[in-house]
Amino acid sequence: MRKAPMLFATLGMAVVLAGCAAHRGPAPPPATVAPRQAAPEQAAPQPPAQLPASQQAPQPTPQPTLGQATSPLTPVSWESAGNIKDDLDFQGFALACRASAGYYQKIPPATIFFFGNQAVTASQMAQALAELASAAEDKSKTDDEKAAWIKEHFLLYQSPGDDGAGHVIFTGYFEPVLRASRKPDERFRYPLYKRPPDLLEIDLSSFPVKADRQKLYGRIEQGRVLPYYTREDIDSKGVLNGKGLELCFLDDPVDRFFLQVQGSGRLVLEDNSTVRILYDGKNGHPYKSLGKFLVASGKLPKDGVSLDAIRRFLSEHPSELDADLNINPSYTFFRFGDGGPYGNIQVALTPNRSIATDAAIFPKGAPALIVTEKPRFDAKGNVEGYDPFARFVLNQDTGGAITGAGRVDIFFGPGAEAGLYAGQMQQAGRLYFLCPKEANGSAAR
Repeated sequence: MRKAPMLFATLGMAVVLAGCAAHRGPAPPPATVAPRQAAPEQAAPQPPAQLPASQQAPQPTPQPTLGQATSPLTPVSWESAGNIKDDLDFQGFALACRASAGYYQKIPPATIFFFGNQAVTASQMAQALAELASAAEDKSKTDDEKAAWIKEHFLLYQSPGDDGAGHVIFTGYFEPVLRASRKPDERFRYPLYKRPPDLLEIDLSSFPVKADRQKLYGRIEQGRVLPYYTREDIDSKGVLNGKGLELCFLDDPVDRFFLQVQGSGRLVLEDNSTVRILYDGKNGHPYKSLGKFLVASGKLPKDGVSLDAIRRFLSEHPSELDADLNINPSYTFFRFGDGGPYGNIQVALTPNRSIATDAAIFPKGAPALIVTEKPRFDAKGNVEGYDPFARFVLNQDTGGAITGAGRVDIFFGPGAEAGLYAGQMQQAGRLYFLCPKEANGSAAR
Protein backbone atom coordinates (compact mmCIF):
# COMPACT_ATOMS: atom_id res chain seq x y z
CA MET A 1 0.00 0.00 0.00
CA ARG A 2 1.38 3.46 0.50
CA LYS A 3 3.85 3.06 1.17
CA ALA A 4 3.91 0.20 1.03
CA PRO A 5 4.37 -1.88 -0.14
CA MET A 6 6.03 -3.82 -2.72
CA LEU A 7 7.21 -6.56 -4.70
CA PHE A 8 8.74 -5.43 -7.96
CA ALA A 9 10.67 -7.01 -10.81
CA THR A 10 14.41 -6.34 -10.41
CA LEU A 11 16.68 -5.07 -13.12
CA GLY A 12 19.77 -7.09 -14.03
CA MET A 13 22.68 -5.33 -15.73
CA ALA A 14 25.25 -7.12 -17.94
CA VAL A 15 28.75 -5.85 -18.72
CA VAL A 16 30.07 -6.98 -22.12
CA LEU A 17 33.82 -7.44 -22.25
CA ALA A 18 35.56 -7.30 -25.64
CA GLY A 19 38.78 -9.38 -26.07
CA CYS A 20 41.76 -8.06 -28.12
CA ALA A 21 44.01 -10.32 -30.32
CA ALA A 22 47.66 -10.55 -29.10
CA HIS A 23 50.33 -8.88 -31.35
CA ARG A 24 52.40 -11.46 -33.28
CA GLY A 25 56.10 -11.06 -34.45
CA PRO A 26 57.79 -12.61 -37.58
CA ALA A 27 57.18 -16.36 -38.06
CA PRO A 28 60.10 -18.59 -36.85
CA PRO A 29 61.95 -20.91 -39.31
CA PRO A 30 60.40 -24.36 -39.77
CA ALA A 31 61.56 -26.93 -37.20
CA THR A 32 63.23 -30.23 -38.14
CA VAL A 33 60.74 -33.08 -37.76
CA ALA A 34 62.01 -36.43 -36.38
CA PRO A 35 60.52 -39.70 -37.65
CA ARG A 36 57.32 -40.45 -35.72
CA GLN A 37 57.55 -43.40 -33.33
CA ALA A 38 54.55 -45.47 -32.40
CA ALA A 39 53.33 -44.51 -28.98
CA PRO A 40 53.15 -47.27 -26.40
CA GLU A 41 49.64 -48.45 -25.55
CA GLN A 42 48.33 -46.72 -22.42
CA ALA A 43 45.62 -47.76 -19.99
CA ALA A 44 42.47 -45.68 -19.77
CA PRO A 45 42.77 -42.89 -17.19
CA GLN A 46 41.36 -43.70 -13.77
CA PRO A 47 39.21 -41.26 -11.79
CA PRO A 48 40.91 -39.70 -8.77
CA ALA A 49 40.52 -41.59 -5.53
CA GLN A 50 37.72 -40.34 -3.27
CA LEU A 51 39.00 -39.08 0.08
CA PRO A 52 37.31 -40.31 3.24
CA ALA A 53 34.60 -37.97 4.45
CA SER A 54 36.73 -37.00 7.44
CA GLN A 55 39.47 -35.71 5.09
CA GLN A 56 37.23 -33.84 2.63
CA ALA A 57 37.13 -30.05 2.70
CA PRO A 58 34.00 -28.83 4.51
CA GLN A 59 31.27 -27.55 2.23
CA PRO A 60 29.96 -24.04 2.95
CA THR A 61 26.69 -24.04 4.88
CA PRO A 62 23.90 -22.20 3.04
CA GLN A 63 23.13 -18.98 4.87
CA PRO A 64 19.48 -18.47 5.88
CA THR A 65 17.56 -15.54 4.47
CA LEU A 66 17.27 -12.63 6.89
CA GLY A 67 13.86 -11.07 7.34
CA GLN A 68 15.39 -7.74 8.35
CA ALA A 69 18.83 -6.15 8.48
CA THR A 70 19.01 -5.49 12.22
CA SER A 71 16.86 -5.20 15.33
CA PRO A 72 16.98 -2.45 17.96
CA LEU A 73 14.44 -4.19 20.21
CA THR A 74 15.23 -4.95 23.86
CA PRO A 75 13.45 -7.46 26.15
CA VAL A 76 11.21 -6.03 28.86
CA SER A 77 8.75 -7.48 31.35
CA TRP A 78 5.03 -7.49 30.69
CA GLU A 79 4.58 -5.59 33.95
CA SER A 80 6.58 -2.67 32.54
CA ALA A 81 3.93 -2.18 29.83
CA GLY A 82 1.22 -1.57 32.42
CA ASN A 83 -2.26 -3.07 32.70
CA ILE A 84 -2.87 -4.19 29.13
CA LYS A 85 -6.47 -4.31 27.88
CA ASP A 86 -7.18 -4.36 24.15
CA ASP A 87 -9.38 -1.32 23.42
CA LEU A 88 -11.27 -3.10 20.60
CA ASP A 89 -11.99 -6.28 22.59
CA PHE A 90 -9.83 -8.26 20.12
CA GLN A 91 -12.23 -7.57 17.25
CA GLY A 92 -10.45 -8.19 13.94
CA PHE A 93 -7.24 -9.37 15.62
CA ALA A 94 -7.58 -13.04 14.60
CA LEU A 95 -8.12 -12.00 10.97
CA ALA A 96 -4.92 -9.96 10.97
CA CYS A 97 -2.99 -12.78 12.69
CA ARG A 98 -4.03 -15.26 10.00
CA ALA A 99 -2.96 -12.81 7.30
CA SER A 100 0.54 -12.66 8.80
CA ALA A 101 0.60 -16.44 9.23
CA GLY A 102 -0.12 -16.72 5.50
CA TYR A 103 2.85 -14.47 4.77
CA TYR A 104 5.20 -16.65 6.83
CA GLN A 105 3.91 -19.79 5.12
CA LYS A 106 4.76 -18.41 1.66
CA ILE A 107 8.38 -17.48 2.30
CA PRO A 108 11.32 -19.89 2.87
CA PRO A 109 10.64 -21.58 6.24
CA ALA A 110 14.21 -20.99 7.46
CA THR A 111 13.97 -17.19 6.98
CA ILE A 112 15.20 -15.56 10.18
CA PHE A 113 13.44 -12.69 11.97
CA PHE A 114 15.12 -10.91 14.87
CA PHE A 115 13.63 -9.69 18.12
CA GLY A 116 16.68 -8.05 19.59
CA ASN A 117 19.16 -10.94 19.81
CA GLN A 118 16.43 -13.56 19.58
CA ALA A 119 16.16 -15.27 16.19
CA VAL A 120 12.90 -16.92 15.12
CA THR A 121 12.27 -18.72 11.84
CA ALA A 122 9.36 -18.09 9.50
CA SER A 123 7.98 -21.57 10.18
CA GLN A 124 8.01 -20.86 13.91
CA MET A 125 6.29 -17.52 13.36
CA ALA A 126 3.62 -19.17 11.19
CA GLN A 127 2.84 -21.68 13.92
CA ALA A 128 2.80 -19.03 16.65
CA LEU A 129 0.48 -16.73 14.65
CA ALA A 130 -1.96 -19.56 13.93
CA GLU A 131 -2.15 -20.36 17.65
CA LEU A 132 -2.51 -16.68 18.51
CA ALA A 133 -5.42 -16.34 16.07
CA SER A 134 -7.17 -19.32 17.64
CA ALA A 135 -6.74 -17.87 21.13
CA ALA A 136 -7.98 -14.43 20.04
CA GLU A 137 -11.25 -15.80 18.64
CA ASP A 138 -11.84 -18.35 21.43
CA LYS A 139 -15.30 -17.41 22.67
CA SER A 140 -14.80 -19.41 25.87
CA LYS A 141 -12.10 -16.93 26.96
CA THR A 142 -12.74 -13.47 28.38
CA ASP A 143 -10.64 -10.58 27.11
CA ASP A 144 -8.56 -10.72 30.29
CA GLU A 145 -7.97 -14.45 29.76
CA LYS A 146 -6.90 -13.82 26.16
CA ALA A 147 -4.42 -11.21 27.35
CA ALA A 148 -3.14 -13.65 29.99
CA TRP A 149 -2.71 -16.35 27.30
CA ILE A 150 -0.64 -13.94 25.20
CA LYS A 151 1.60 -13.10 28.16
CA GLU A 152 2.11 -16.80 28.83
CA HIS A 153 3.13 -17.63 25.25
CA PHE A 154 5.02 -14.52 24.11
CA LEU A 155 8.00 -12.49 25.27
CA LEU A 156 7.79 -8.70 25.12
CA TYR A 157 10.38 -6.56 23.32
CA GLN A 158 10.31 -2.75 23.30
CA SER A 159 11.38 -0.32 20.62
CA PRO A 160 13.93 2.24 21.81
CA GLY A 161 11.99 4.95 20.02
CA ASP A 162 13.59 8.07 18.62
CA ASP A 163 15.30 9.01 21.88
CA GLY A 164 16.56 5.66 23.19
CA ALA A 165 13.99 5.80 25.98
CA GLY A 166 11.00 4.37 24.08
CA HIS A 167 9.43 7.58 22.75
CA VAL A 168 7.45 6.73 19.59
CA ILE A 169 5.23 8.99 17.45
CA PHE A 170 2.01 7.39 16.17
CA THR A 171 0.26 8.71 13.09
CA GLY A 172 -2.52 7.25 10.96
CA TYR A 173 -3.40 6.48 7.37
CA PHE A 174 -6.54 5.32 5.61
CA GLU A 175 -8.05 4.33 2.28
CA PRO A 176 -9.68 7.37 0.62
CA VAL A 177 -12.95 7.08 -1.31
CA LEU A 178 -12.95 9.63 -4.17
CA ARG A 179 -15.00 10.57 -7.22
CA ALA A 180 -13.20 9.90 -10.51
CA SER A 181 -13.68 9.64 -14.26
CA ARG A 182 -12.06 7.35 -16.81
CA LYS A 183 -11.96 10.25 -19.30
CA PRO A 184 -10.83 13.83 -18.73
CA ASP A 185 -13.24 16.73 -18.89
CA GLU A 186 -13.48 20.25 -17.50
CA ARG A 187 -14.00 18.93 -13.97
CA PHE A 188 -11.92 15.74 -13.93
CA ARG A 189 -8.52 16.83 -15.22
CA TYR A 190 -5.94 15.56 -12.72
CA PRO A 191 -4.62 12.19 -13.92
CA LEU A 192 -3.56 9.17 -11.92
CA TYR A 193 -0.79 7.40 -13.80
CA LYS A 194 0.00 3.74 -14.14
CA ARG A 195 3.58 2.56 -13.79
CA PRO A 196 5.60 3.88 -16.77
CA PRO A 197 7.40 1.22 -18.84
CA ASP A 198 10.65 3.22 -18.76
CA LEU A 199 10.81 3.23 -14.95
CA LEU A 200 13.85 1.19 -13.93
CA GLU A 201 14.17 -0.50 -10.56
CA ILE A 202 17.76 -1.44 -9.80
CA ASP A 203 18.47 -3.93 -7.01
CA LEU A 204 21.77 -2.75 -5.54
CA SER A 205 22.19 -5.96 -3.52
CA SER A 206 23.22 -7.60 -6.80
CA PHE A 207 26.21 -5.29 -7.13
CA PRO A 208 29.50 -5.27 -5.13
CA VAL A 209 28.94 -1.76 -3.82
CA LYS A 210 28.14 -0.23 -0.48
CA ALA A 211 24.92 1.80 -0.51
CA ASP A 212 22.66 3.44 2.04
CA ARG A 213 19.63 1.81 0.41
CA GLN A 214 18.94 -1.41 -1.46
CA LYS A 215 17.17 -0.07 -4.54
CA LEU A 216 17.51 2.76 -7.03
CA TYR A 217 14.87 3.99 -9.46
CA GLY A 218 15.64 5.74 -12.70
CA ARG A 219 15.36 5.93 -16.47
CA ILE A 220 17.75 5.56 -19.39
CA GLU A 221 18.52 8.56 -21.56
CA GLN A 222 21.19 8.38 -24.27
CA GLY A 223 22.77 5.36 -22.65
CA ARG A 224 22.91 6.92 -19.17
CA VAL A 225 20.86 5.98 -16.09
CA LEU A 226 19.28 9.14 -14.66
CA PRO A 227 16.92 9.74 -11.70
CA TYR A 228 13.28 9.33 -12.66
CA TYR A 229 11.06 12.37 -13.09
CA THR A 230 10.03 14.31 -9.96
CA ARG A 231 6.53 15.37 -8.94
CA GLU A 232 7.17 18.77 -10.50
CA ASP A 233 8.27 17.15 -13.76
CA ILE A 234 5.16 14.97 -13.88
CA ASP A 235 2.38 17.20 -12.55
CA SER A 236 3.58 20.71 -13.41
CA LYS A 237 5.62 20.11 -16.56
CA GLY A 238 3.52 17.22 -17.87
CA VAL A 239 6.37 14.95 -18.97
CA LEU A 240 4.08 11.88 -18.94
CA ASN A 241 1.15 13.52 -20.75
CA GLY A 242 0.00 11.87 -23.94
CA LYS A 243 1.84 8.59 -23.35
CA GLY A 244 -1.28 6.54 -22.62
CA LEU A 245 -0.42 6.15 -18.95
CA GLU A 246 -3.56 7.80 -17.52
CA LEU A 247 -5.67 5.32 -15.54
CA CYS A 248 -8.38 7.83 -14.63
CA PHE A 249 -8.83 11.45 -13.57
CA LEU A 250 -9.68 13.19 -10.27
CA ASP A 251 -11.29 16.58 -9.76
CA ASP A 252 -8.92 17.85 -7.07
CA PRO A 253 -5.09 18.01 -7.13
CA VAL A 254 -4.97 17.93 -3.33
CA ASP A 255 -6.99 14.70 -3.26
CA ARG A 256 -4.54 13.28 -5.78
CA PHE A 257 -1.58 14.30 -3.62
CA PHE A 258 -2.95 12.66 -0.48
CA LEU A 259 -4.09 9.57 -2.38
CA GLN A 260 -0.46 9.13 -3.39
CA VAL A 261 0.65 9.56 0.20
CA GLN A 262 -1.89 6.92 1.36
CA GLY A 263 -0.89 4.57 -1.47
CA SER A 264 -4.29 3.14 -2.37
CA GLY A 265 -7.96 4.05 -2.43
CA ARG A 266 -11.43 3.44 -3.79
CA LEU A 267 -12.76 5.40 -6.76
CA VAL A 268 -16.43 6.03 -7.52
CA LEU A 269 -16.74 6.38 -11.30
CA GLU A 270 -19.26 8.21 -13.52
CA ASP A 271 -21.73 5.29 -13.44
CA ASN A 272 -21.41 5.04 -9.64
CA SER A 273 -19.47 1.80 -9.89
CA THR A 274 -16.56 1.48 -7.47
CA VAL A 275 -13.05 0.33 -8.34
CA ARG A 276 -10.03 -0.11 -6.13
CA ILE A 277 -6.76 1.50 -7.09
CA LEU A 278 -3.56 0.03 -5.68
CA TYR A 279 0.07 1.04 -5.30
CA ASP A 280 2.23 -0.03 -8.25
CA GLY A 281 5.58 1.62 -7.70
CA LYS A 282 7.22 4.97 -7.08
CA ASN A 283 9.66 7.27 -8.81
CA GLY A 284 12.36 6.67 -6.20
CA HIS A 285 12.75 10.23 -4.93
CA PRO A 286 12.76 10.61 -1.13
CA TYR A 287 9.50 11.46 0.60
CA LYS A 288 9.38 14.97 2.07
CA SER A 289 6.65 15.90 4.52
CA LEU A 290 4.36 18.71 3.37
CA GLY A 291 3.29 19.36 6.97
CA LYS A 292 6.87 19.82 8.15
CA PHE A 293 7.57 22.14 5.22
CA LEU A 294 4.54 24.32 6.01
CA VAL A 295 5.64 24.59 9.65
CA ALA A 296 9.30 25.29 8.79
CA SER A 297 8.29 28.01 6.34
CA GLY A 298 6.03 29.66 8.91
CA LYS A 299 2.81 28.91 7.03
CA LEU A 300 1.36 26.74 9.80
CA PRO A 301 1.96 26.77 13.57
CA LYS A 302 3.86 23.76 14.92
CA ASP A 303 1.03 22.77 17.26
CA GLY A 304 -1.63 23.13 14.56
CA VAL A 305 -0.55 20.55 12.00
CA SER A 306 -3.22 18.07 10.94
CA LEU A 307 -4.61 16.81 7.66
CA ASP A 308 -7.54 19.22 7.96
CA ALA A 309 -5.24 22.16 8.71
CA ILE A 310 -3.05 21.37 5.69
CA ARG A 311 -6.07 21.06 3.40
CA ARG A 312 -7.50 24.32 4.69
CA PHE A 313 -4.24 26.19 4.11
CA LEU A 314 -3.89 24.84 0.55
CA SER A 315 -7.49 25.80 -0.22
CA GLU A 316 -6.96 29.33 1.06
CA HIS A 317 -3.70 29.85 -0.88
CA PRO A 318 -4.33 28.53 -4.42
CA SER A 319 -1.51 30.59 -5.93
CA GLU A 320 0.99 28.65 -3.80
CA LEU A 321 -0.58 25.24 -4.35
CA ASP A 322 1.72 23.80 -7.03
CA ALA A 323 4.90 25.01 -5.36
CA ASP A 324 3.80 23.63 -1.98
CA LEU A 325 2.86 20.22 -3.35
CA ASN A 326 6.05 19.99 -5.38
CA ILE A 327 8.26 20.20 -2.31
CA ASN A 328 7.60 16.44 -2.03
CA PRO A 329 9.35 15.01 -5.12
CA SER A 330 8.18 11.47 -4.37
CA TYR A 331 5.52 10.20 -6.76
CA THR A 332 3.29 7.11 -6.64
CA PHE A 333 2.00 5.06 -9.59
CA PHE A 334 -1.15 2.95 -9.46
CA ARG A 335 -2.97 -0.01 -10.94
CA PHE A 336 -6.53 -1.24 -10.79
CA GLY A 337 -6.93 -4.30 -8.59
CA ASP A 338 -9.17 -6.46 -6.47
CA GLY A 339 -8.95 -6.99 -2.75
CA GLY A 340 -6.57 -5.19 -0.49
CA PRO A 341 -5.33 -2.67 0.21
CA TYR A 342 -2.10 -4.60 0.59
CA GLY A 343 0.88 -3.90 2.78
CA ASN A 344 4.55 -4.56 2.17
CA ILE A 345 4.16 -8.27 2.97
CA GLN A 346 1.45 -8.56 0.31
CA VAL A 347 -1.44 -9.39 2.64
CA ALA A 348 -4.67 -7.42 2.89
CA LEU A 349 -4.52 -4.82 5.65
CA THR A 350 -6.98 -5.10 8.52
CA PRO A 351 -8.53 -1.80 9.68
CA ASN A 352 -7.30 -0.76 13.13
CA ARG A 353 -5.07 -3.84 13.38
CA SER A 354 -2.39 -3.31 10.72
CA ILE A 355 0.50 -0.95 11.35
CA ALA A 356 3.37 0.35 9.22
CA THR A 357 6.92 0.53 10.59
CA ASP A 358 10.47 0.65 9.27
CA ALA A 359 10.90 -2.71 7.51
CA ALA A 360 14.70 -2.53 7.79
CA ILE A 361 14.71 -2.85 11.58
CA PHE A 362 11.43 -4.42 12.72
CA PRO A 363 10.26 -8.00 11.99
CA LYS A 364 7.77 -7.99 9.11
CA GLY A 365 4.41 -9.58 9.87
CA ALA A 366 5.07 -9.86 13.61
CA PRO A 367 2.47 -9.23 16.33
CA ALA A 368 2.95 -6.07 18.31
CA LEU A 369 1.43 -4.02 21.11
CA ILE A 370 0.91 -0.27 20.86
CA VAL A 371 0.24 2.03 23.80
CA THR A 372 -0.68 5.60 22.89
CA GLU A 373 -3.69 7.98 22.62
CA LYS A 374 -6.53 8.29 20.09
CA PRO A 375 -8.67 11.34 19.25
CA ARG A 376 -12.17 11.79 20.65
CA PHE A 377 -14.63 13.76 18.49
CA ASP A 378 -17.80 15.71 19.18
CA ALA A 379 -20.94 15.46 17.02
CA LYS A 380 -19.52 17.97 14.52
CA GLY A 381 -16.24 16.10 14.04
CA ASN A 382 -14.16 18.45 16.16
CA VAL A 383 -11.50 16.97 18.44
CA GLU A 384 -12.58 17.10 22.09
CA GLY A 385 -9.48 15.44 23.45
CA TYR A 386 -7.35 12.31 23.36
CA ASP A 387 -7.92 9.07 25.26
CA PRO A 388 -5.19 6.59 26.22
CA PHE A 389 -5.48 3.06 24.83
CA ALA A 390 -3.57 -0.18 24.27
CA ARG A 391 -4.07 -2.47 21.28
CA PHE A 392 -2.62 -5.66 19.82
CA VAL A 393 -1.66 -5.14 16.17
CA LEU A 394 0.30 -6.74 13.32
CA ASN A 395 3.33 -5.21 11.57
CA GLN A 396 2.16 -5.55 7.94
CA ASP A 397 3.21 -2.40 6.10
CA THR A 398 5.88 0.25 5.70
CA GLY A 399 6.21 3.70 4.11
CA GLY A 400 8.58 6.31 2.79
CA ALA A 401 7.97 8.59 5.77
CA ILE A 402 8.04 5.75 8.32
CA THR A 403 11.72 5.44 9.16
CA GLY A 404 13.60 4.70 12.34
CA ALA A 405 12.57 3.18 15.65
CA GLY A 406 10.36 6.12 16.65
CA ARG A 407 7.60 6.03 13.99
CA VAL A 408 4.44 3.96 13.62
CA ASP A 409 1.52 4.48 11.22
CA ILE A 410 -1.85 2.91 12.12
CA PHE A 411 -4.15 1.82 9.29
CA PHE A 412 -7.68 3.03 10.14
CA GLY A 413 -9.50 1.54 7.14
CA PRO A 414 -11.58 3.08 4.33
CA GLY A 415 -13.81 6.14 4.14
CA ALA A 416 -14.43 9.47 5.78
CA GLU A 417 -14.54 8.32 9.41
CA ALA A 418 -11.23 6.51 9.03
CA GLY A 419 -9.83 9.66 7.42
CA LEU A 420 -11.02 11.70 10.39
CA TYR A 421 -9.05 9.55 12.83
CA ALA A 422 -6.00 9.30 10.58
CA GLY A 423 -5.93 13.05 10.03
CA GLN A 424 -5.89 13.85 13.75
CA MET A 425 -3.54 11.09 14.87
CA GLN A 426 -0.12 12.35 15.91
CA GLN A 427 0.46 11.19 19.45
CA ALA A 428 3.36 9.90 21.50
CA GLY A 429 3.40 6.40 22.89
CA ARG A 430 5.29 3.12 23.16
CA LEU A 431 5.78 0.24 20.73
CA TYR A 432 6.36 -3.39 21.73
CA PHE A 433 6.81 -6.57 19.70
CA LEU A 434 5.65 -10.04 20.71
CA CYS A 435 8.25 -12.81 20.28
CA PRO A 436 6.94 -16.39 20.59
CA LYS A 437 8.47 -18.24 23.53
CA GLU A 438 8.16 -21.53 21.72
CA ALA A 439 7.21 -22.54 18.20
CA ASN A 440 7.05 -26.00 16.62
CA GLY A 441 8.08 -27.44 19.95
CA SER A 442 11.43 -25.60 20.22
CA ALA A 443 12.29 -22.43 22.07
CA ALA A 444 13.07 -19.28 20.13
CA ARG A 445 16.82 -18.78 20.22
